[in-house]
Amino acid sequence: MIRRKIQVSVPGGIHMAVAAALSQTVRREDEHVFLKAGKKMASIREPLNVLSLGVHRMDWVEIIVDCEKEEESVLEQIEKILCHK
Repeated sequence: MIRRKIQVSVPGGIHMAVAAALSQTVRREDEHVFLKAGKKMASIREPLNVLSLGVHRMDWVEIIVDCEKEEESVLEQIEKILCHK
């Protein structure tokens, strides 16, 4: 399991297009990826739950990746989506 805190820099924060892009990064059954903002946490497999976190640009989130293989690769893909400028 990998945990990393990052600052969201995508313009507009996490909106539907970003949430949809995040959900597409989880392709295999053994990949469990969550976003944590404050006291709330959501699986990125569920875009509406990710939207309910209410993450704005420059907010800090914690990414939690738990999968059998390629955890670092999944984490990097998520960071690219959330830190796109």
